[in-house]
Order: sequence, then structure tokens, then C-alpha cells
Amino acid sequence: MKYEFIDNKKTVLKIKIENIDDLWLLYTILQKGDLITMKTLRDVKQSEGGKSRRLPMTLTISLSHMEFQPFTNKLRIRGIVKEGPDKFGILGSHHTLSVGEGDELIVFREEGWDQSTIKRMEKYKKSFGSVLIVAVDYDEYSIALFRRQGYKILVSNDLHIPGKGDESREKAITEAINEIASLVLSIINREKDIFGIVISGPGFFKEVVSEGIKNSINKLTIVLENTSMGGVYGIKETIAKGKPTEILKDEELKKSLQLLENILMKLSVKPEQVAIGLEECKNASEIGAVSDILILDELLSNQDLERRKEIEEVLNNVESFGGRVVILPSCSEASEKLYGLGSIVCLLRFPISTNKADFSSSTKNEDLSSSRE
Repeated sequence: MKYEFIDNKKTVLKIKIENIDDLWLLYTILQKGDLITMKTLRDVKQSEGGKSRRLPMTLTISLSHMEFQPFTNKLRIRGIVKEGPDKFGILGSHHTLSVGEGDELIVFREEGWDQSTIKRMEKYKKSFGSVLIVAVDYDEYSIALFRRQGYKILVSNDLHIPGKGDESREKAITEAINEIASLVLSIINREKDIFGIVISGPGFFKEVVSEGIKNSINKLTIVLENTSMGGVYGIKETIAKGKPTEILKDEELKKSLQLLENILMKLSVKPEQVAIGLEECKNASEIGAVSDILILDELLSNQDLERRKEIEEVLNNVESFGGRVVILPSCSEASEKLYGLGSIVCLLRFPISTNKADFSSSTKNEDLSSSRE
């Protein structure tokens, strides 16, 4: 992402989206009420009773809602039109901006941009790319695209390779390898930011598949990983083992997963060293007790302005006392664990007075539930 302030008060931010990862970052920094100016398309009637035409124009909308689904390559921003061509009579009407790679937009935030948001933009502005995962055994295979926001299954097929001694076995293996290699090559040609390939599965078959793919693809590193099976389950097992994250060299995602595991461990042996949920984390942040805070990205896109300001205040407090802020993407495999802990947790430098016994399932998700409404 490229960004720059274009006014002296630092309230107006010009942003250029350079890759898919930038859409996730934009999703975490925009908030309700932001005025967003961008070139867009709009259906308008140019005369009374005439047909509608989709025309290009520049509009400014006041943000009311956002939709972001990883792997759709678009962030949809909905709001009310505040500025636009007068002749079409669209002021005050609803409009949706569809933001993708290469788009430029200008965002005005009247109260300015807080330091935690600016630091977030600086930390996550680079592209992390993607990794292709092939999980295969003699019965099935799946191919998935892995990004820091999560993964998407692209293909799943049955194989049914005959057993040893069957005269058709070698032919079936060759056909399977050719099929998988053809699909992998097609995906690589379509997706321009793949850093490497992980081929996983039980036994020796994944090595045979790897050799077959290498004959078609020599520009990417291929890494092997042992899993108990192929298919979708094999994809999940591969991700859990951490090899795709290593290939991405995504240190922030690695930190978030390690921090979550550390917090879960501390909860089981020294729960007084963990603050759970926004209220506990806020109290801990105000007295400098937080060494690390882990937050789900959906909480950062909360469109309740009061709650959003409260969250940003907590993050600012943590950083002002030298603590570390780590964001976990909501589409990652580990996100449900954090969601079950109220979507925000802290490791503490020293214990504070909390009552973990009162942290019931009914209150665990209150912080994130409002952002999902």
C-alpha cells in the first residue's frame, strides 16, 4: 500500500491499493463516518423515463458499512453519497464503492488519524504474497491458496489409484500427476504472487507428485510436508504445521500464532498473567501491565464508533508503555480460538485483579458480536 497525507492537519489520506493484502489492511483502518472519494461506476437515468446507463464518475460517500471476504479481491464500502455530479440527483442516495488492486481513494477523517492506526499501516503495508498447497494421497487430492488472511480450497478431486500389483496402477499414477501438474500450472499463471508450493501427504506418493510437478514448474520452490492424509483434511494439517507461513516469511502472522499458543498455555497454568476481553485489557493497558496484546482484525473494523475509539485507545496505551500489538486475521485457522476469548487478550507483566470464573460463554463474544451485526 502507498499512502500519504495531503493536508497539513493530517486528516486527508491518499491511498493506493497495490495488492490483495492491502484490501485487508484498508478493512482494518477505515471506520464509520469516514468520507471516501473515489472513481466509480453508477447507474443513472439521463432523462425522465429513459433507460439507465452505467456511467463513470467520482463520488464521495460517508462510510456506513464494509464487506471484506478474502480471495474475492474486492473490498465493498457502502455509504451515503455526499458529493458528486449535481445533474444526476444522486446526493443523499446509497452507493457502494468496490475497491480492488490498482485503485486510488482519498479518505477524510475529521478528527485525524491516531498513532496506532498509522503504525498499523506502516507495519502491514507490504505484500505478503501467497503459497499453493497440494495435499495428496492415493484416494484424493486438494489444492488450496494460502494467504495471511486464511486459505481457500481451489480444487478437490478423487483419485482412486489401484493397489500394488494392478497392471493399470502406473498409468493411473501418471494420469493423476499430469492432472495435478496441469491444475497447478494454471493456478500459478493466474495468481501472480505465489511464493512457493507445499506438497503434503502420507508416504512416498507426494514425492512422486512433486517430481512430476517439477518437470512443468521450475521457477518456484517446492517443499514437502508429511501429513496423515491428502484432501481438505491434509490442507488443514499442512497449515497447522506452519510450513506455508514459513514460506511467506510473514513474521507478523507467525508472531500472532505463537502469541495465541503462549496465552492459551498461560491460561491453563497461570491465568492471573492473562487479561481476557476488552474491559480487562483496557484496565490492564491503563496501568502499563500489558506486555503483548492480541486482537482479532474484525474487532478493528467495528463500526460502533464509541467501541472503535475504546479499542484504539487500548492499543495506544499498550504501545505507549512499550507493549506489543499483534493482529490475528479472522479467516486464519486459529481465529476461532481467539474469538472464544472475546477477540482480544493480553499477556501481563504483572497480575491485576480479575475474576476469570465470571468469564462465561455469554460474555466471551460480546466484543466481536457487535462488529458482526
